[in-house]
Amino acid sequence: MKPHFTAFAFQSSLCSLAVCLALTGAANASATEANTESAIETISISGTKTARKINEIAATVTRISSEEIDAIGATNIRDLLRYEPGVSVEGGGRFGLSSFNIRGISGDRVLILVDNIPIADEFSFGPSLSARRDFVDVDLIKSVDIVRGPASTLYGSDAIGGVVAFTTKDPADIVANGESFAGRAKLGYVSQSNESYVNGMLAGVGGNWQWLLNSTYRESGETQSYFDDDVLGSDRNSANPQDNESLSMLGKLIFQSDKAHRFELVGETFEQNSDTVLLSDIGSVVRGTMTLSSEGFDEQERSRVSGRYLYQPVSQHHLKRIDLLAFYQESSSNQSSELVRRSLAPDASSFFRTRDGLFEQSTIGLNAQFDHAFTWGGEHYLIYGLSVETTDSEGLREGQTQDQATGADIREFSVFPARDFPLSELSEQSLFIQDEIQFLDGRLLLSPGLRYDRFKLTPESDLLFETANPGVQVSSFNDSQLSKKLGAVYSLTENYNIWLQYAEGFRIPPMDDVNVGFTNFAGRYTSLSNPNLKPESVASVEVGLRGFTDALSWSVSAYQNDYKNFIESLTFVGIDPNNGFIRFQSVNVDDVEIRGIEGQITWSLGDTFTDAQGWQVRASYSIQDSENKATGNELDSILPNQAVLGLQYQDYSDPWRIEIASTYSQDAKAIADAGDAEFFSAPSYTTIDILGHINITPNIKVNAGIFNISDKQYWLASEVRGQAASANLQPFTAPGRNYSINVVVQF
Repeated sequence: MKPHFTAFAFQSSLCSLAVCLALTGAANASATEANTESAIETISISGTKTARKINEIAATVTRISSEEIDAIGATNIRDLLRYEPGVSVEGGGRFGLSSFNIRGISGDRVLILVDNIPIADEFSFGPSLSARRDFVDVDLIKSVDIVRGPASTLYGSDAIGGVVAFTTKDPADIVANGESFAGRAKLGYVSQSNESYVNGMLAGVGGNWQWLLNSTYRESGETQSYFDDDVLGSDRNSANPQDNESLSMLGKLIFQSDKAHRFELVGETFEQNSDTVLLSDIGSVVRGTMTLSSEGFDEQERSRVSGRYLYQPVSQHHLKRIDLLAFYQESSSNQSSELVRRSLAPDASSFFRTRDGLFEQSTIGLNAQFDHAFTWGGEHYLIYGLSVETTDSEGLREGQTQDQATGADIREFSVFPARDFPLSELSEQSLFIQDEIQFLDGRLLLSPGLRYDRFKLTPESDLLFETANPGVQVSSFNDSQLSKKLGAVYSLTENYNIWLQYAEGFRIPPMDDVNVGFTNFAGRYTSLSNPNLKPESVASVEVGLRGFTDALSWSVSAYQNDYKNFIESLTFVGIDPNNGFIRFQSVNVDDVEIRGIEGQITWSLGDTFTDAQGWQVRASYSIQDSENKATGNELDSILPNQAVLGLQYQDYSDPWRIEIASTYSQDAKAIADAGDAEFFSAPSYTTIDILGHINITPNIKVNAGIFNISDKQYWLASEVRGQAASANLQPFTAPGRNYSINVVVQF
């Protein structure tokens, strides 16, 4: 299905707008260029929920700015992390990108926030439904903070592996001081997916009011593999043809009555459609039937409205800030499959089969945070607050099979329509407190924190669930969790500090693991609920050392994360003695340990990071290791050891810049063989990219990049995880040599 707008007309109007903005920008030399913060002065709020320089945080936190997004040609969440070892985005193919992997932990175990509002959960069921978490358009984003490691003390459940926090753009990002109106347009093209896009942003400031309108339209094909062929079936090496279309819009209205009081209203929508022709499925045989054609029609939508009140007193006062956020968000994934199949029996006629899957979530929430500063045995900055959220989840499957010649219905072995989990409401309430205490004239900063979370899952068994799952009993789920954290940063000298953090995290059992209902009579297997699941938990210890001068910034850290009660979904638990059906159930598994070392260095060969004529060397690396204590095997989601090296002349704020970046990935960790099956491990690879920009005028900047310039054939480890070594894995290869270009116009 297509969005409810005329794509060509909308694209043409935006292109016309962009041309007008370009002409205006060329004539308007008074437009302002955003200033680039130096690596040392980068500010993060997500790491501590207070404004802190990266070098003052007892954690590993990375910030990616909108200027960097433009510079590296990022058009999706995977592109954002192109030069971030130890962090990746998984997914691809028909259903697209899924979620982040941070230090070997992925899926819903990584919390994704947009303006402090959580993105919907993942949900997969069978081959025709995979609701993923790619609900963010990067051109609406001002910055991205990546918090590596557990962060449940500040963010609650789902932050067991880390946090990815997106912050959307504000009017102040493009309206210069003293000006009342500004605009920005961005047009771009990406060769690896034949993607063209246009982003337009307008903002104004008048009196006590500020406003912003921001929108992006994208149109693309499939992300290419290394190969290009027209072969049908399992021998196909190239990616399946795909048509993608997305539209995202953001509106902000801000009322600033005075310097202390700020009111903000935000509306945001995201809509994406993908049509895929699954040529690689043609000729495949399943249970005596051959696939003659296969197509997928998938749609994702997310919309939210939020209101925020921020109070920051101007006068000296113990109370430093009150931050209140209320929001409502809806997300849905609607995925439809259409197949033509034929039995292998002689003279069999073909039949037409449809499978439709729907997953919807809606969340309403209220967050409140209060900041105080006072002196009592040391300098304190105390934050505390509460969070209340209610999430409703609904899933639905429908299907039909017809004789293609006569149109007559063919009996299904499954009941349709059906729910695979009951209607579910999850309510969460939490209280948190964190104190940042300075001792020894500010040389020692301690940050203890506590968070208490209480959650309740309330299922509702309706006729659709009961008809499809006769006799299955649903159960509610109640639990609570106390999370603790202690961070310490000690300044050895003015330019060096050492830091240590102990942090805990947890993740509550997903609703479809607690209550699931599905029986395949043809395949003779069934899925069982498990209301006795325990929350997953982690205890993490990390220690780091940093150094920073006007021209050199570096850090190195080592961590160990001990996870308990990992939930393994739909594990084989035996055979039903009554009917002989194979039984699957989600269970808690034994401990998992993940260890690693990370480091980064930025070295300016000029006098400072802002030296207009200086060279810069950037390098970063990540080493990861893991062990499943029950089996002694490596965790299959662990990332290969990676390193990135870049040599850059001049910076983002200069009239022109050029950079050469090389990425090295070691051989992927080997997964233990399952019986006679040998799994494929992605081999080591090195790629080289060239990126740069040039300012045509003070208001027009062209960013461009050539990626994988040596045309290296390689696989991303996450895309071939669990694949048999004997399978055809050429369609999973990353693109060969490719390029991107975008033009940014400001006025």
